[in-house]
Amino acid sequence: MEMFVYQVIESNQLYLSLCIEVDRVYWRKRGADIAILFSTSSIGEAYSWIQNRKDQYIMNGKKPVALSKYHQLFLSWSSLEQEAEKLFNLLQGRALLWSELISFLHKKNIINIKLTLLPILQLLYLENRMEIKPGVTCNDVIYRWTCHRCMSDRKYLRMTDCATCGKQCSMCEQCIWLGRSRTCTPFFLFAPSSIKKEKLISVKPLSLTAAQQKVCEQILSFTQSEEKQFLLWAVTGAGKTEMMVPVIAQIRSEGKKICWVTPRKDVVHELQPRIKRIFPQERVLALYGGSSDLWMEGDIVIATAHQLWRYFQAFDLIIVDEVDAFPLYQNIALEKGIERALSTGGKMILLTATPPRQWLEWSRSGKLPSATLSARYHGHPLPVPKLIQERRLWDKIENRKPITPFNHFIKQVITYQGQALIFVPEIRRVKQVLEWIRENGHGHLAMAGVYSQMSNREEVIRRFRNVELDCLVTTTILERGVTVPKCFVMVLGADNLLFDQAALIQMAGRVGRSSTYPYGEVWFLATERTEGQLQAKKQITYLNRLAKKEGFIRKEAYYQ
Repeated sequence: MEMFVYQVIESNQLYLSLCIEVDRVYWRKRGADIAILFSTSSIGEAYSWIQNRKDQYIMNGKKPVALSKYHQLFLSWSSLEQEAEKLFNLLQGRALLWSELISFLHKKNIINIKLTLLPILQLLYLENRMEIKPGVTCNDVIYRWTCHRCMSDRKYLRMTDCATCGKQCSMCEQCIWLGRSRTCTPFFLFAPSSIKKEKLISVKPLSLTAAQQKVCEQILSFTQSEEKQFLLWAVTGAGKTEMMVPVIAQIRSEGKKICWVTPRKDVVHELQPRIKRIFPQERVLALYGGSSDLWMEGDIVIATAHQLWRYFQAFDLIIVDEVDAFPLYQNIALEKGIERALSTGGKMILLTATPPRQWLEWSRSGKLPSATLSARYHGHPLPVPKLIQERRLWDKIENRKPITPFNHFIKQVITYQGQALIFVPEIRRVKQVLEWIRENGHGHLAMAGVYSQMSNREEVIRRFRNVELDCLVTTTILERGVTVPKCFVMVLGADNLLFDQAALIQMAGRVGRSSTYPYGEVWFLATERTEGQLQAKKQITYLNRLAKKEGFIRKEAYYQ
């Protein structure tokens, strides 16, 4: 793909061109002519050439270069404008590499546009309805190198020999699984739609608790304010999805688009059908790696965080779920991607059960508007963990020696016909714990282990959710998102550095979520007590007291 840099005669403005004939006609219609200054096969070189010569008048009276040798347009000017309008309506709010743009057009069955695509894109660029950048910029000092797609810095950029441009160019390794972002690859940012049509929204009826209603009203008030972000600190099992329904309905009634972002694909799978049932007439998409909804148009988009690298100012409301979880928390590239996907004047709601300390300080100081939901939807308190110490814990597990508290925990699960979710800090401990359970009189239980590197982990998790397993030994991959009605949690080695306060609270939050069985127990079994264990118990106790003080806990339910 040949690209040009040119200057409008008697102007200091430089332009990039994918199809120079379009520029010639465009400027002649405005009584001006152009002079080509530079041509290349790399968008990175052209972009750098312009950036290094901004605000310079380069022509100094030179005559424009003749353009007769360049290809003529395949369309009349009026037809080109019509086709550009059609394509822009499809691509509004998208941020796509050249390869992604081609995939998008194939998905839309737009095959006959191939010969006219470059002229159409160039016209959109000239009309300021699209920006063109290289996938990666590496023209300046190294600390300014940037991937424009994922906005990563030099740490993730690598110089390679490129078969596309035949030169050395930089490639981004941070977002490579979405497609190669290179210095020589064009990256297109299409302006968002400016048309917002009010509409009537069909919503499946649902009822909110008094606690949920109170918080919902605070969030609705925020959406009408000048503030940009809102923090919702809601306990695990509070019913965050239900609370967001009136907010989503309000934003959609204004004709605006919404994105619900989550760090995990399984949450997308779970949430998309729920939202679709609540809003049956809305186009609700599920976007993740390998999603069949990719390139489709949606009113409400449920997506993993990485997918937002493909959007530009597209959403008027972004709900960021589990905002403190991996890989979202402190991931600058993902945070910037979410920011870029938010429209000018858009709102962002941050959902978490374990807010970082700094966020709480911002909340208390008024820097970050917030609300706290301290009660679960069923009105029962959060199960408070039991902190139990056991000397030489892992030696006993490795040698399959009796551990009285562990044995008592499993017997309790059996007595109440529940399911045991046992967390361990390392993959190698999964097998050891399963063997300990079998060798200590519980071999009759249906049990399994799961960790991130297992090829069949989704099948094992499905069996646990379907109550086909009595006991599941897992690493931290299940600290969030897994819900079974009668769950009992044991955290083995709770003194491990991996198990910080937030992780322990999330693990404890698997218990008592169901209204049919809001009980169960949480045990932290460790060689010694740590600050993480103590603070987790302290925060859970504090939230229960707050919920009781606010009148959101049923008197007959308060058993702690």
